[in-house]
Amino acid sequence: MTETLPPAETFFRVPGRRLAISSKQTGSDTTLFFVHGLGGNRQQWRLQWDRFSKEPVNLVAWDALGHGESARSKHEQVFSSQFSVQDLAAVLEAFPSRKRIIVAHSFGCRITLEWISGLLAAGEDIPVDGLILLGPASLAPSLKGPMFGNWMDRLPFWLASFARPALQARFEKLAWAPDVDPEILKTERQATKRNSLFMINAVRSGAAPVNTEILRRFDKPVHILAGQNDGIVPLTEVKKVHDFLPNSTLDILPACGHQIMLEQPVIVNQYIEKELQRLSSSPGEAP
Repeated sequence: MTETLPPAETFFRVPGRRLAISSKQTGSDTTLFFVHGLGGNRQQWRLQWDRFSKEPVNLVAWDALGHGESARSKHEQVFSSQFSVQDLAAVLEAFPSRKRIIVAHSFGCRITLEWISGLLAAGEDIPVDGLILLGPASLAPSLKGPMFGNWMDRLPFWLASFARPALQARFEKLAWAPDVDPEILKTERQATKRNSLFMINAVRSGAAPVNTEILRRFDKPVHILAGQNDGIVPLTEVKKVHDFLPNSTLDILPACGHQIMLEQPVIVNQYIEKELQRLSSSPGEAP
């Protein structure tokens, strides 16, 4: 896999929870934080990293536990979303910045919104100035249930492991637009080989309920992008996320599937540019 991001540094929120993290620090007062989704990795942000590493802005991206170069685990409980939320908070604390933008994808959006809802419930300040959410995962109380929408969802876990090639083909059909660049698809196939079905099931099972009603109090700008051909997250679910966030916009991209940052990088980068321009014209506050 082509690696655009700097070599990973080791980040420990707590002993034993080793995360692989890449950062670029320019001395700017503004930082972009990139949060990948379930089954992803920090290298999926390579087209954004390549673009904004040329700008006077700090960049931070990491592999979630069980993903990319981060540590693996055979303990289901460590994949609970509450711990991923704590990881997110710890990364933001480790890279202090006066102005912050979070760019998140799929399940990474759900983790980000779970973090925000918890802070709102506790009456704490939200140390972020804007969100860009790409194909946000459903905020339903539970993510347990069907993934593929066919007979594959009825396979017992042990049998599903043997049927991995078929599962991979079905996922690609759901996740990507029909005319996706074959080279991108080849790269992503290679990158996801280390993802275990155990980890994916554990993450889905460990997704804590999100207090969606309290999200209506979140008043920072949120830009939501959805792919017209996304077979992973239905547009009905994306629109629900949009409805929960009062200061959000929603744009549906034609000829685009679920992997929006890779399929439509120019558009994603334009939204990031707009947020950076907005923050550059505002004084910002210390988090």
